[in-house]
Amino acid sequence: MNTLWQDLRFALRTMAANPGMTLVAILSIGLGIGANTTIFTIINAVFLNPLPVRQPSELVAVYTTDSNQAGGFGGLLPTSRPNYLDLRDRNETFSGLAGYTFPLPVNLSRGAEPQQAFMELVTGNYFGVLGVQAALGRTFANDEDAVPGAKPVVVLSHGFWQRRFGGEDHVVGSTVKINGVVFTVIGVAPEGFKGVNALFSPDGWAPSMMYQTILLASFRQWFDDRRALLLNIAGRLRTGVTMAQAESQLGAISAALEVEYPLPNKGRNVALRPLTEATIFPGLREALTLGSAVLMTIVGLVLLIACFNVANLLLARATARRQEIALRLALGASRARLVRQLLTESVLLALAGGAAGLPLAAVARDGVWALRPAFVAQNFVDLTVDGRVLAFALIVSILTGVVFGLAPALQAIKPDVVNAIKEESRSAGPSHRRLALRNVLVVGQVALSLVALVAAGLFLRSLGRAHDIDPGFNTANVAVVSVAPGQAGYNQGRAEEFYRLVAERAATVPGVRSTTWSSTVPLTGGFSRTVVPEGKDPEDATSRRFAITHVVTPGYFETIGIRLLRGRDFTAADRAGSVPVAVVNEVMAAALWPNEDPLGKRFRFYGDQESREVVGLAKVSKYNTLGEEPQTAAYIPLAQNYADAMVLMLRADGDPASVLGTVQGEIRRIDPEVPLTNAGSMGGILEQSLWAARLGAILLGTLGGLALVLASIGLYGVLSYSIGQRQREIGVRMALGASQSTVLHQVLRQALTLVAVGLALGLAAAFAVSRVVSTLLYGITTTDPITFVSVSALLIVVGFVASFVPAFRASRVDPLLALRQG
Repeated sequence: MNTLWQDLRFALRTMAANPGMTLVAILSIGLGIGANTTIFTIINAVFLNPLPVRQPSELVAVYTTDSNQAGGFGGLLPTSRPNYLDLRDRNETFSGLAGYTFPLPVNLSRGAEPQQAFMELVTGNYFGVLGVQAALGRTFANDEDAVPGAKPVVVLSHGFWQRRFGGEDHVVGSTVKINGVVFTVIGVAPEGFKGVNALFSPDGWAPSMMYQTILLASFRQWFDDRRALLLNIAGRLRTGVTMAQAESQLGAISAALEVEYPLPNKGRNVALRPLTEATIFPGLREALTLGSAVLMTIVGLVLLIACFNVANLLLARATARRQEIALRLALGASRARLVRQLLTESVLLALAGGAAGLPLAAVARDGVWALRPAFVAQNFVDLTVDGRVLAFALIVSILTGVVFGLAPALQAIKPDVVNAIKEESRSAGPSHRRLALRNVLVVGQVALSLVALVAAGLFLRSLGRAHDIDPGFNTANVAVVSVAPGQAGYNQGRAEEFYRLVAERAATVPGVRSTTWSSTVPLTGGFSRTVVPEGKDPEDATSRRFAITHVVTPGYFETIGIRLLRGRDFTAADRAGSVPVAVVNEVMAAALWPNEDPLGKRFRFYGDQESREVVGLAKVSKYNTLGEEPQTAAYIPLAQNYADAMVLMLRADGDPASVLGTVQGEIRRIDPEVPLTNAGSMGGILEQSLWAARLGAILLGTLGGLALVLASIGLYGVLSYSIGQRQREIGVRMALGASQSTVLHQVLRQALTLVAVGLALGLAAAFAVSRVVSTLLYGITTTDPITFVSVSALLIVVGFVASFVPAFRASRVDPLLALRQG
């Protein structure tokens, strides 16, 4: 310990004696570690946060698989409630199986204006199976989830209790209104427990038997349907039971259910995964994992470039310390002792850089946090700097110090002791070995910078292409606002009258050209139902399709700008009691009636008794994401398919923001208790749908720029050092007749040769790495020539600029002064 303390004191004195070099080194490492810590904070929040439950290794997620749609959602689907009940009651391998939904929007009030909140419906044993105890009050009893609508009780999340209730202790026993129904607060979940979902957490939990209050009307009818996949399942294995054994037994039960209920369960089975994998929706896990790997790779390259920079600085300082090192060796110091001393200096530098990087990471984290989707802002994943993040920063700092300090340390302890003691450091001449190592480091910096910039360029180009993708509808001058009269206690008759009155009032607002209603907003998904053409066997998997279903009113296609290719729009005559009708898109028409005219054809939704007549053919549009493959979709009239929550869509003559506030005011005048949510323009929704792509492009663009700056500094530093060491040689050349332009060209050629070698190596690496990200890009190939050529040209220009100043300085050397100094 005494020796270590001596090394630390000596390192501190050395750093203080070279404040310029120390500051540059700390800043370089701080930028690299700050970037790494920022990305690790995101990965930690999404992937590494442990579930705060009892013995998580005993918990598994139970998924439904469907051979008829194995590719969707990663092949892992939720389960219907009837099937869940059978799996729960017939198995002998679980001590408990619990069901839960995705967080659902509700209208919540407590003596004030209603606000949107998100609730999960859970089975009565949910908290018991997970092993979660309430921080205040209690969790659900099994009898509170036995009779539909009988027990309106709620458990609040800890964060929601703090935000909306001020953390008041007497919240237990108080009441809140959820969708117009009075609920009693029976407990508050412990701090840190946000349910199973890692990305989007609920504000509270209600018994699943309160589904008639929590669920929208369009989903209530499916809650007890074996075809409707509405529940996620978490199970706790009995002691000594493996996941494979449990999967085998549930598979046998699932096979029996297929025999007992062949139509809804045809082709369905079960799959088990550790519950820790269920924290991310199966359809997103692969893309998020790949995106995280790309980001960590790029920030790793940035840190490596920073290490190369500092290693070059230490190599330069080692030249100035040649006599000191030689003298210490001559006095008996071992080379191992000197290496330890030099590594202590480099690790101390790295720790200082890590300390500087933490505030940079905090600022970057806040910037990333600000980019989260506005409509889920409060419930989105929390980017907390916790113990794991701090431990990561510490470990990376120490490893960084070893990485950039080892090579200079090993070079420093290899001097010719006798000659080093005799020579003055300024006349020692250049060390070809050190110059070679510094050149290798510069080549590496250029290569790594090119990889980082290519990744950034691909994502930036992809984001640009995404904006060029035709969504299939016209976003200009369109505004939307979601309303949910069902959540204000409206029955069907009142809600239908409310829709009519709102549409009439909105149409009278100056600047509003047209209005319509839709059950969903484009690019936010939709409810999918099984469709079967008339005359086909519904049990034949080749006959049926899943179709995204939109409930709309007349004028929808004109207002949103979806082109009707053939047939007609809905009219007031398409009402309850008349012939059920539908408009289908091109994909559905081609799938159900290939090479036939779809107009006049008939199909039915699974569960419906009557078939629907196709009256129109619509152009295909984007329903979930801009990058999706063409989807099957059907549109049906609201008058024939009641929904207690709809989206008002209006087209304005100009900026829709100018009329949206007025329209919202009109709706509140009709009934202030009806919740209004997600008001905005379609242009804003289009931008919002690209938030993940934009986040990736911003992060990679920033990291690529940082890599470029660090590489430029490294190239400039190497040339400046090289010219300083070769000053006498250059003086001799100029004294013998070499012109200034000759010297300038020679130095530039040396620099650009390093850049060219780095480009060649970087291009080979970038071609290999870019193939991995193909699934994350919109509309461009991983070998996009514009990206590769632009990045290469940028690096050449930057390399030339970074080289020109030291080259110009070399060409202006005074031969007489250089010879005298030699």
